[in-house]
Amino acid sequence: MSEPWWARSAGPHRVASIVTGPNRIKQPQLLPPSREAVAKELRSLIKYFTPEWTNLSPDDAGVALLRLFSEQIEPALTRLNHLPEKAFGEFLGIAGIQLLPASPAKALLEFSVADGAPQSVLIPRGFQAGARPAVGSGDLVVFETEDDLYAAPNKIEEAYSQQGRVFLELAVEGKGEPFLPFGKRGGPGRALVLGLSGEATPARTLSLGIGVASPPGQPPPASSGGLEPLPVPPGPLLSWEILDGGSFKQLEIIRDETGGLVRSGVIELALPKQWRVGPRPAGLEGDKPLRWLQLRILFGQYRDDPTLSFIKLNMVAAIAARTIRDEVLQPVPNSRGRVLRLSQTPILPKTLQLEVDEGDLAAGGDGQVRIWKEVDDLSSYGPEDRVYVLDHESGLVNFGNGLQGLAVPPGFRNVRAVSYRVGGGAAGAVDAKAINSLVSSAPFINGVDNPLPATGGSDTETQESALRRGPQEIRSRGRAVTIADYELMALRTPGAQVRRAHAVSGLHPSYPGQPIPGVVGIFIVPPDRNEGPPTPDEGTLRSVAEGLSQSLGPVGIEVAAAAPRYHRIRVELGVVLSAFADEGSAVREVLKTLNTYFHPLTGGDDGNGWPFGGSIRNSALLRRLLAVDGVSAIPRLNIVLDGSRIRGCTDVAIEPHSLLWSDAHEVVVIEAGGDA
Repeated sequence: MSEPWWARSAGPHRVASIVTGPNRIKQPQLLPPSREAVAKELRSLIKYFTPEWTNLSPDDAGVALLRLFSEQIEPALTRLNHLPEKAFGEFLGIAGIQLLPASPAKALLEFSVADGAPQSVLIPRGFQAGARPAVGSGDLVVFETEDDLYAAPNKIEEAYSQQGRVFLELAVEGKGEPFLPFGKRGGPGRALVLGLSGEATPARTLSLGIGVASPPGQPPPASSGGLEPLPVPPGPLLSWEILDGGSFKQLEIIRDETGGLVRSGVIELALPKQWRVGPRPAGLEGDKPLRWLQLRILFGQYRDDPTLSFIKLNMVAAIAARTIRDEVLQPVPNSRGRVLRLSQTPILPKTLQLEVDEGDLAAGGDGQVRIWKEVDDLSSYGPEDRVYVLDHESGLVNFGNGLQGLAVPPGFRNVRAVSYRVGGGAAGAVDAKAINSLVSSAPFINGVDNPLPATGGSDTETQESALRRGPQEIRSRGRAVTIADYELMALRTPGAQVRRAHAVSGLHPSYPGQPIPGVVGIFIVPPDRNEGPPTPDEGTLRSVAEGLSQSLGPVGIEVAAAAPRYHRIRVELGVVLSAFADEGSAVREVLKTLNTYFHPLTGGDDGNGWPFGGSIRNSALLRRLLAVDGVSAIPRLNIVLDGSRIRGCTDVAIEPHSLLWSDAHEVVVIEAGGDA
């Protein structure tokens, strides 16, 4: 009598294969996931377990059961093969690697005041305006102002560049070409003169929005940090002044986000109690009385003359977020009071202010209402620490258990969110002129606009991205020390849109070819919006430079973030197709291959983006093109780089730290045996 089938050997052991998952991380495939593979595996085991089963025809009942089992087990095996990825994610979570939360876009808002306003109108911090998303249709994107704004009932009626005794009229409202406020090679004594119309006198402060023009597709580098000044002459000393009573009086600058007209931003000036309408400055012709404001160069000179795109009144910074106030948290069922929930998501980091009523004296409390602190992990806190952990995406608030963090005192509706902000996401990066709806209201405010596109704004990080980032995060331990650390930390900068980063030690992008100790230059590639080479905006560069230098890098290191230089590349290609190839499909596939191969985000041999400064190797390009279905030979291949034709089968080196961008490639089909 033979032994039962369950006691027999299953034959040779099968070794788990290694596959590459959707996140490009190699992971083991525990079992074959398809029903065909399962059926094949079961058939191979028949001779070991049931050799007496010899009828394997399709109409056999056992074969039917085998096929049914294979179909039923397929989804279970698919889920099982996700176990290594899930375990990897859990291990990263234990190590403190969490999904990066959504970040809000930022914009400069311009408010319009009715002509009949008797005085400046206070627009408080948190005033809301709305815009439709830039991509597709969706809910209104709400923007909230970041500061109080006293909107003046005035307009810039006239503007001039004063160059000695000569006044050159300027169009500063952004409807014409960019202009030089001080002319060419402006030095001491030159000034930008603005004449404001309106019956009412601006009160308290005056806010001016300044748009700094830059070459198309190339914003200026942004730098932050450092101990020693760069080896360049300092910028000029500027003075804002008003004309009152026949003489100019200097104003106090409350805030200057432009850094002396070197980047776009808001300038807020403190105004005196009196600013009378007066005659025109000496030497300026005309007889219309206005309120005169000027920006004068007292000392020094610009290295590069500032070029402005607009100067506007009543502008203030805003972010794509909404503030929720005075909300009582709701307990989560079966959590024993340790987990409570906020109603609105996603929650912006570091915006939740939570207070807990710790109970009256009769119940054992001390009768105090205290603010509790948000932390990343409860395990390092003791039983008296008033801390909690917030999940920004779900809105769940986890409190301590009395051993690791103080437990929430018993009570009813005793945990309250004083305020928190929700929002963020790529939908907030709206186009210029898109923020045109008033959500809040204020007297005499009849309109809102954004002269510049909103910058920044990113969605919550995907699981695949977190799995790729996790091992590097563990290696860097949250600090930027090596060059690779700077590149990694740039990817997680809050409020910045960064898809790739390339860091270089000792290089300041503003001074190429001049090594500068203590400087880290970092080139940023944002997501591709199909609008030409992906180029970061000013807000992204500023956020990366400030984030890396102020909180992540060593003290004294200056970080300079910049857009990379793109070389235009065009390939002139002659291809021979196989006899049965579809010409249209083959040519389209060749063009797609070229565009993908040279792309800064999907190009290169590894598909992770064309390498910074990488050489164009003729052999690698030919192999990739010959792998296109239908292409049998390539008798002609010429490269045109930045307008210069490069002939022959040679490799082409591009400048260090630069990238490629495809122009219109040219593909010509050549008959087999024809002239190349």
